[in-house]
Amino acid sequence: MFNLFSFRTMAIIKRELKAQVMTKMFIFTTIFIPMIMFGLIGLQTYMMSYEGKKDTLVEIVAQNEALVPLLKKAYETDDEINRNRFKVNVSSKNSDDFKNYLQSQKKSILSGQLNGLFFIPEGDKFDKKIEYYSKNPKNNSITLKIRKLINGALVEAHFSGTPVSEQDIQFARKGTELANFKVTEKDELEKDNYGAYILAGILAFLLYMSLIMIGMQMLRAVVEEKENRVVEVLLSSVHATELMTAKIIATTCAGLLQIMIWMLPFLVVSLTSILVLPEKFQFTITLFQIIYFVINYGIGLITFLGLYAAAGAIFDNMTEAQQGAMPIMFLILVPFYICFSMMNNPTNTIAEVSSMVPFASIIVMPVRMAIVDVPLWQVAFASLINLGTLAFIFSFVGKIYRVGILKTGKRPQWKEIYRWARD
Repeated sequence: MFNLFSFRTMAIIKRELKAQVMTKMFIFTTIFIPMIMFGLIGLQTYMMSYEGKKDTLVEIVAQNEALVPLLKKAYETDDEINRNRFKVNVSSKNSDDFKNYLQSQKKSILSGQLNGLFFIPEGDKFDKKIEYYSKNPKNNSITLKIRKLINGALVEAHFSGTPVSEQDIQFARKGTELANFKVTEKDELEKDNYGAYILAGILAFLLYMSLIMIGMQMLRAVVEEKENRVVEVLLSSVHATELMTAKIIATTCAGLLQIMIWMLPFLVVSLTSILVLPEKFQFTITLFQIIYFVINYGIGLITFLGLYAAAGAIFDNMTEAQQGAMPIMFLILVPFYICFSMMNNPTNTIAEVSSMVPFASIIVMPVRMAIVDVPLWQVAFASLINLGTLAFIFSFVGKIYRVGILKTGKRPQWKEIYRWARD
């Protein structure tokens, strides 16, 4: 058995670490990618909250004339309506007159002068059907606010003339406010918010981005060494298994250093009071979760780097290597999408099973732990699965690398690659 931590192996590890860590690209990705990522999250939040241009003109036409003063009153008293941006005109017309009016306003709607036209037909007492005409009927920044405004007027009209107080009407208009509390083994209840979901999304993105980025870096390095015949010089001094192991260890150390730097802000926010987030964005992450995340990431990185190194050794150029590495990318991509399916229900069967399945658990389990409390036995089982997967992968990728790294010329068939791994 080869001494994988011999002097020769350690020399290659030092060489690879210096080549990977002491570079502008490593420093750039370590420092600026998190900044870019949080910037993109902020940009997305701004884009979702951005309501468009000012001076949005909306008309509400009611068939029931009694609704006109109630709609005007609702518009004037609605706190969510920004009257510097929204201008709402209210009028009353019967069904036939409205059809003619709609035709006359068609040009204004198409030109954007009139952003939307609402029509409230007169139905039965319990009817709340509203018609909306616009060039862009999917503009939720308009429809959500105006529908709430119209609903308030309809509620007041419904109770008009009945022995119902203004306070009762205000209560009927008001929507429900849901306060979520997370029940755990602790005595104190934790108020749930969006922070856990934001944290889960960030962790999923970090794992996905890092595994893909570092894996492709390994693939490219192996292919370039094979193309440039550098590997032949290296193999004159070390065994192929030692070379592959050294490259994987060095790259894993660089990846762990990078991910630990990325995790520092979460550790500072969660365990100290240096930076206090708004209440609805606060999250809780324990030291155990951070340690598990880093160790799990290290195991996953070694596993995928072994696969990428084997894929790089098989092919003679980067184009073929990228095509051959597509199945490996799918092993990362599918769990990444599963993570986002957990946002609606993190306890669904797919999420629970995939968090304990080889390859998928590397990404799904830490993200699931950020959202809900996961039983300790499941965490331990997922760790054993990942270690077992790592041992299984390295039982044959070393053989593929040893043969493939020196083989050039005709692209090998999958049957031939299988024979390398089996022998």
